[in-house]
Amino acid sequence: MTGKDVLRLQLDGSFNLIRARLEGLGDEEWDRRALLGTSKLGFILWHCARIVDWTVHSAMAGQPEVADGPRWRERFPRSALYGAGIPDSVADEVTRATSRTEAVDYLDDVRVAAIAWLDSQPETVLDARVPLQANQAARPDYLEPAVWAEVRDLDGLPAWQFLARPAISHIRVHAGEFDVLLQALRSQATQAGLPG
Repeated sequence: MTGKDVLRLQLDGSFNLIRARLEGLGDEEWDRRALLGTSKLGFILWHCARIVDWTVHSAMAGQPEVADGPRWRERFPRSALYGAGIPDSVADEVTRATSRTEAVDYLDDVRVAAIAWLDSQPETVLDARVPLQANQAARPDYLEPAVWAEVRDLDGLPAWQFLARPAISHIRVHAGEFDVLLQALRSQATQAGLPG
């Protein structure tokens, strides 16, 4: 097994974690917030799909993202970017403008494209440094101070480490956050005698 094989296995795991949560979330829960001061449940999952798309395509490959393609470019609020460094009001707009089923379809498209990209790369690419700031030049909004502040520490990391951070470990952190918030939301509904 090579390093690329391990990363592919972990990336597949990220897609599986996101998809399982999307499938387990009710449509009525998509636009709900479990606790004051937290993100809406649907936004967390949308952000997870977007961050993998951003990581592989924009940040690492310096290419347009799946979200920039004709199927998706008008579906998501452009001001939501990939979900990092944006105001809460913009994050909240995502779940009003997008449905859970659209997020599933988008995730599937990202999975196909991301795995194809990784599979096409030689093993040596994994040691190359990711020129994040240069790769973001085509999207000046990604270099806005609040957005850049969220990711600037990734600039120049080796590709294997870059992929492992936002597209793998970051997804697992959000999966745990999502699980806690969904449980809180459903617990509140049970206590109030409402359907989950």
